[in-house]
Amino acid sequence: MSIKFRDLMLFATDLQSSSIGLTKQQLIEKTLERGYKISSRTCDRWLKDLEDLGLKIDDTKSEVEHFNTKVYKLRGLPLMHLDEQERSSLERYLAEKNVDANTDKNVRTAISKILATQEPLTKTILHKTQELIEQTAHTGNIQPRMEINETQIAIIEKAIQLQQKITFKYKTQTSKRATQTTRMPLGLLFGRFGYLVCLGMSEKPIIYRLDLLQDVRETDEVAVRPLEFNFKKWCAESFGIYHGDKTINVEIEFSPKVSERASKIKFHPSQKMKFWKDKTLRLSLRCKGWKEIIHEVLHPDYLGEVKIIQPKELKDEFKNYIKKCESVVS
Repeated sequence: MSIKFRDLMLFATDLQSSSIGLTKQQLIEKTLERGYKISSRTCDRWLKDLEDLGLKIDDTKSEVEHFNTKVYKLRGLPLMHLDEQERSSLERYLAEKNVDANTDKNVRTAISKILATQEPLTKTILHKTQELIEQTAHTGNIQPRMEINETQIAIIEKAIQLQQKITFKYKTQTSKRATQTTRMPLGLLFGRFGYLVCLGMSEKPIIYRLDLLQDVRETDEVAVRPLEFNFKKWCAESFGIYHGDKTINVEIEFSPKVSERASKIKFHPSQKMKFWKDKTLRLSLRCKGWKEIIHEVLHPDYLGEVKIIQPKELKDEFKNYIKKCESVVS
């Protein structure tokens, strides 16, 4: 993108960002905030350039400035674009428990409308990451990838923002066919695959794999997110995607051979690490669920060089897992 075209688009965004319009002086000051200053003649030329591009610019007499001062307003083109940080900040703001009480209804509606005009955040992040890998000669992606249905992702994200229920079909591992269900979406999780987290019948989160969802549709049914539920906090409670019923204290030791490598990894938000004199690394953490802890212990980087210290339940689950694995080669 040329510098001139970039500046012209930023100028157009300034024109559209104010509901009452901007004077020439205010437009000039806006450019000054970006590190450069344009003249009044350049301002006139840019206004004409935008009209030559087919954009409609309204100019009216200001009601608050001097009576013959014009204000300019760009209409009819959604130029406003939020980057990932800006969008996620607005989404977190709307998700705050007290936002309904502290925020004017019109402000909340306005923020929701702005978000609704943006490309889904999940789609943007996934596409940008994959495009970066594909377009760069020295990068590659070797992990299994799921197919993302962009239409379904857009419906899900919109429903999360507006706190509306969605309806979809889903086939579990044990069911013979997909069944129709209506749920309130709470959020999206990404690990090896992508997952949709919904509010279940007993007010507890239920996890669905994104690529197994069928016929996702929005509804007009509004749902209320439980006040005590915090999605980020809930995510941090588990080790990986799967949650257990109770919180467990886990201690794992890595041998001196792999301890330095393991110390570079952020396994869990609650983790604490301690090196013993012989360079053995003790990893302590507190979480719900141990399915993916077992997978981590079996990782090729430190297979045979790691030991589960506690709890006993995790040791027993690991033994059962190994027994089941025997069927792979039997």
